[in-house]
Amino acid sequence: GCVMEFMPIARAANASMRAEIRAFSRSGKPVYGECGGFMYLTEAIVTAEEQQYSMAGVYPVVSRMQKGLRRLGYRQVEMQTETILGSASSSCYGHEFHYSTIDKMPGEIKRGYLLDDGRTEGYLRDNTLAGYVHLHWGRTPEAARYFVQMMGRMQE
Repeated sequence: GCVMEFMPIARAANASMRAEIRAFSRSGKPVYGECGGFMYLTEAIVTAEEQQYSMAGVYPVVSRMQKGLRRLGYRQVEMQTETILGSASSSCYGHEFHYSTIDKMPGEIKRGYLLDDGRTEGYLRDNTLAGYVHLHWGRTPEAARYFVQMMGRMQE
């Protein structure tokens, strides 16, 4: 799961790595983050005790740890547009298990997919795709193939 009680301190300490990831993302190179990886791509993580730790700053929101479980369950993901994981209308499967929330994502950040419970996620910025859903690659191996093909195309 993404209970990151000890992770923010370790990750916040490496400012050069955070800056490099932000620059890599801004350059249009592909980045994919799930759950804790998504949180790392936000501006900061605020612990349940209100301590704030800087993160990579790819997404203009703050992740906020909560004292209780926020989301748990299996999800079907339908791509609303082409992403590094599939073409529009393709599907993936996964689950959510997290103890955090994010501030409201600004409207200018596109949403790449629709979850089966009606929420949109899969936040797109440049060629960075991230969200809370942990994808199950074994259930939709075509998403992994698509990802590898996209990486090849982006290197050309």
